[in-house]
Formats: sequence, C-alpha cells, structure tokens
Amino acid sequence: MTTSTTTAALLADGGPAGAPACAGMDPDIFHPAYTSEPGNRPTQEERDALAVCEGCPVRDWCLERDMVECPTTYQVVGVRGGMRQADRRALHVQRYGVQAPRRAGAGR
Repeated sequence: MTTSTTTAALLADGGPAGAPACAGMDPDIFHPAYTSEPGNRPTQEERDALAVCEGCPVRDWCLERDMVECPTTYQVVGVRGGMRQADRRALHVQRYGVQAPRRAGAGR
C-alpha cells in the first residue's frame, strides 16, 4: 500500500497528534494537473484534493513542513497543507524568494 508523504512523515518523525485525513488514500489525488497561476480558479481535481485537506487535524503542520523542506519553488508540487501548488509556490516566494535560505537539516 502506498501512503502520502504526509502520512509517511508522521510515521517517521512523530509529527503532531492526530491522523492525517490523507491516511490510506491514494497519493496521486494530491498531484492533479498543475495550474500555473495562484489567482486561477482550482480545477475539479484540485478541489477534490483540497476537500480532503479541509478538515485535516494536521493541515497546518503539513503546510509548514512543506515550506521548510522545499528549498526551491521547483520542489513545491501538488496539493499539500490545504493549498494548491500555485498558491504554495506564491507563499514560498513571499517567505523566501525563489530559493529558501539554507537551513540546518535541509536535504536529509
């Protein structure tokens, strides 16, 4: 059985209490066709993935983990932490620019 990267991370390093909403789901749902602009309306596939994240007890942790672990915007892919790929890329650029500052433990 395949697990989402969020579920795998929670199993590996504990993470916050609570099971992610994506536990046991096919991870492919979180990699819908890419829409390049943050302001564009989400596709139906993106809406399906976002619906899974909507009530997830670890959504904030998932989003923050993604921001910290993706050193460049090119590594921000799919739906994660309740945000679409384009929106997370825009957030990444807002926080770090195109490339995040080097952080201790990055790239483990």
